[in-house]
Amino acid sequence: MKFLAPLRFLPAYPRTRALTACLLILAANMFVSKAYSQSQKTNLPAIYINTDGNTPVTSKEDYLKGRITIVSSDASEKLDMVTEIRGRGNSTWEFPKKPYRIKLDKKYNIFNLPAKAKSWTLLANHADKTLMRNALAYKISNFLGLEFTPSVKFVDLTLNGQFLGNYMLSDQIEVNTKRVNIDELDSTVVDPQAITGGYLLEIDGFAASEPVWFTTGQGLKITVKSPDDSQITSQQMTYIQNYIADFENRLFSADFKDPVFGYRAKVDTTSLVNWYIGCELTGNSDSFWSTYVYKRRNNDKLFFGPMWDYDIAFNNDSRLGDAVNKLMRNSAHNPRTWIEQLYKDEWFQQAVCKRWNELVNKNMETELTDFITSTATLIDQSQQLNFSSNLWPILNTRVYQEQFLFKTYAEGVNYLKQYVKNRISFLNTALKYVEPEKPSEPFVTDNNYYYMLLNKKTKNAIAVNGSVSTENAALVSWTPIESEDAHLWSVDLVGNDTYRLINKKSGLAASGNGYNSGLTQKTINTSDSHQLWKIVAVNTGNVYALQNVSSGCTVNNTGGSFINGNPIIEYTSGLVSGTTGYTLISENQQWYIQKLQAKLSSIVQYGSNSKLDAYFDAETKQIRVNFSLSLEADVAIGVYNLVGQQLYGNSLKGIQSDNAIDIPASSYGPGVYLLKFSTSKGDRITQKLIIK
Repeated sequence: MKFLAPLRFLPAYPRTRALTACLLILAANMFVSKAYSQSQKTNLPAIYINTDGNTPVTSKEDYLKGRITIVSSDASEKLDMVTEIRGRGNSTWEFPKKPYRIKLDKKYNIFNLPAKAKSWTLLANHADKTLMRNALAYKISNFLGLEFTPSVKFVDLTLNGQFLGNYMLSDQIEVNTKRVNIDELDSTVVDPQAITGGYLLEIDGFAASEPVWFTTGQGLKITVKSPDDSQITSQQMTYIQNYIADFENRLFSADFKDPVFGYRAKVDTTSLVNWYIGCELTGNSDSFWSTYVYKRRNNDKLFFGPMWDYDIAFNNDSRLGDAVNKLMRNSAHNPRTWIEQLYKDEWFQQAVCKRWNELVNKNMETELTDFITSTATLIDQSQQLNFSSNLWPILNTRVYQEQFLFKTYAEGVNYLKQYVKNRISFLNTALKYVEPEKPSEPFVTDNNYYYMLLNKKTKNAIAVNGSVSTENAALVSWTPIESEDAHLWSVDLVGNDTYRLINKKSGLAASGNGYNSGLTQKTINTSDSHQLWKIVAVNTGNVYALQNVSSGCTVNNTGGSFINGNPIIEYTSGLVSGTTGYTLISENQQWYIQKLQAKLSSIVQYGSNSKLDAYFDAETKQIRVNFSLSLEADVAIGVYNLVGQQLYGNSLKGIQSDNAIDIPASSYGPGVYLLKFSTSKGDRITQKLIIK
């Protein structure tokens, strides 16, 4: 045999040693021959993993060294690399078909997937007889537009020569530019600004088994995933615990609905709303038992996501019974503490309803059912091997908490399609926002805030179109953006229940132009009645008509259109006076006036020898400090964050009368700061400044 030829060069060892060498060479050549024989079992790529010495994988903590080979009809997907492998999962690790985590020898875009990384997961989906619930959830995540959606690649897995069936290769949830894209902390990061992020956290029912975790005041257990236990410092741990405590305290405070002092100041509302809809659409019973959140550096918002772990979702958990028509915020496994409180906020209810309607109007049902069909076709050969009599013949056998069992794979797939159809139908009603049945209260403006004017029908905001600072620019309806100043208005009382609406960004006033004409913005003119408005409480749920003083017409979102840029016009009043107040039939003419953002207007404070007037100017990103002294004195001015760190300091000698200084604040992140002012005459003034 040709492979025995090297024996001719062996030294004259004793016969037994020569025989041993021969056997070793034979084994090595047999291994090479076996490797070359590796092939695809179905149309899916095949992954072969061999641990050193074919040692069984029995631990979730300890990696075993080995080698991974990928065989694929696509040459670009082939791989032969040193790897490590260990078990993963909690309850799923107890199944006979086990999930695994692999760590490649170097960072690699396995299967040409987006992330270049070492760590990847192999999900067994053993309790999911369709094998695709996780994949469907990630399709939903993509449809929702979450920042990171785990990758999906179906494969056939062979471990140490034993074929294990159909698996789904996916990303490890970790910090990575193509995964959770946040700054990564390690033990060398100590700067107070730098330790503000990034953090990857999980609200985790199994947190007590993790190395780094804590419990919130409301009893939620939270695991710190990044920085990990080998890197996190006590300062970092203290920061993130305090940050989560602040968010939670705001959520359960008396002012929790307030956009400045409540929870919304601490959360990215877009990811929150999308994540919650994902929880309900998937019907994930573990939605609040296992929730990922993350925080970026120099960003005071908590982001929700990514979505992860859905093998018992889509009505696949018998502990909930038939849950097609059950809301997860009422029925999912505890802790539901946060979501129950969130849903007490009418703003959150409206935001969820608006976003849900947008998704439904994008043909969501068709997108999802088509995905199920195409995925079933893709993995059909593989699922047949997976559920064959000599591998996992469990289609009609309950292995965990399955609610329904099916005789054939096709029946399970058809049920999943029907679930999507029925679930969307249920949520069309369950997520609809219902106005509370109480008369609208008379409007009273708060001069310390900017407002957003939201149409009742579309929930879109009145905004300035085109060049925002231009005289006569049109007012239009637009999807509300809280951080966009062109969507914010100062509602200024000018006497006799009459108001002027001034755009935050342009400083110009909303002006009517008569019946059926579009509203525009104009330079403030105190004698122009077209710029004056009555705000009339109508119907129920604190909605209002905006009635022009000059024409008597009310503001109308033309045709009730949801399209961005739809004209805002004056139209027939429509106001009907009744015994309990005014009613207004058309929702196109009904408006929510939502207090949204603190103006940060100056608050004059006094000392025995001084007067201080300070505010943050959002346009120039400066803190303007106006002060006056009745007697000549030395002055000290400082700006501090809430942990006492001085960010600015200045001393002025021999000051008297009126003075003003501007303090650059463009580098200050959103938050609360303290301005401290003192004089040599004994005056001491501390003023709070809010920067958004």
